[in-house]
Amino acid sequence: MQLSFDVGQTRSRARVSDSEKVLWEGEIEGFSAGGSPEGHIARVVESAASRSPVDAFDTAAGGSTGLHGRIPPLEKLGARLHAAAGVRHLYLADDAVTSHLGAFAGEPGVLAAVGTGLVALGAGSQGVARVDGVGPLIGDKGAGFWIGREGIIAALSARDGRTGGSSALLERLREQFGDVDDVPGKVACAAAPIAVVASFAVEVATAARAGDEIALGVWRAAAAHIANAVCAAADGANLGPELTWSLTGRIAEAGDLLEPALTTAVAQRFPQACRVTPQGTALDGARHLPGAGRALHESALVAEYHHG
Repeated sequence: MQLSFDVGQTRSRARVSDSEKVLWEGEIEGFSAGGSPEGHIARVVESAASRSPVDAFDTAAGGSTGLHGRIPPLEKLGARLHAAAGVRHLYLADDAVTSHLGAFAGEPGVLAAVGTGLVALGAGSQGVARVDGVGPLIGDKGAGFWIGREGIIAALSARDGRTGGSSALLERLREQFGDVDDVPGKVACAAAPIAVVASFAVEVATAARAGDEIALGVWRAAAAHIANAVCAAADGANLGPELTWSLTGRIAEAGDLLEPALTTAVAQRFPQACRVTPQGTALDGARHLPGAGRALHESALVAEYHHG
């Protein structure tokens, strides 16, 4: 029996399956930046054990945000999961790995996961390269938090009379938060301020689709940042000119706003590049993590713990 999990900033998902079928799937809250990824993973597993038809799992495998490409020692977490849910084999990966496995099923390529944050992973027989995924304070350019923040800045600039302001975004900000003067305090006091700021990306999309030039410019800049991450991951993994790449995540769903700038920017560096539709999600990829290729397991982006 395997428990697969995917820990994100907006939500965390878990799935229980045997060798033939899925027995249960559920969600809990996402991981808050600054917290303990190991503690949150434990809560995900314990929640699944209490809510699913199965309360013990031979294997737990998944990916998590908040690891920033460095997997912590698993002894304490492994012992806790064994005591709480009978877990004997634990596989933990950076969420870029499980996203890649879900998208490409072990084949070479670059996968950019673009949700609240952004991380790109290039993987193939010649190497593995992880790009960005360092968190919103110093990275994640082009992702949901970045788009939401740029939109809020443009709205407040319009309120102040600064250049680069957008009256359309100011109106969207009022509709979401009420009194604009209260916005800084509401963000600062929010339990999950990153998620609050990222939620405004929806309003930036609405304004862009209505023709607001400032909002459209934010999305064009986001496309350039995402393309830059894809190309850097391809270079780092030595994937060559015939690059296969894909996107996943909620921001990636806004193809009408990202294209054609995104594909054009990738093609400028990789003229023969081919964008493909992901075969599956990060949760699908977690199912295949124990059998992932040697290159991934030797990349320091995956760790294992075996009880007894």
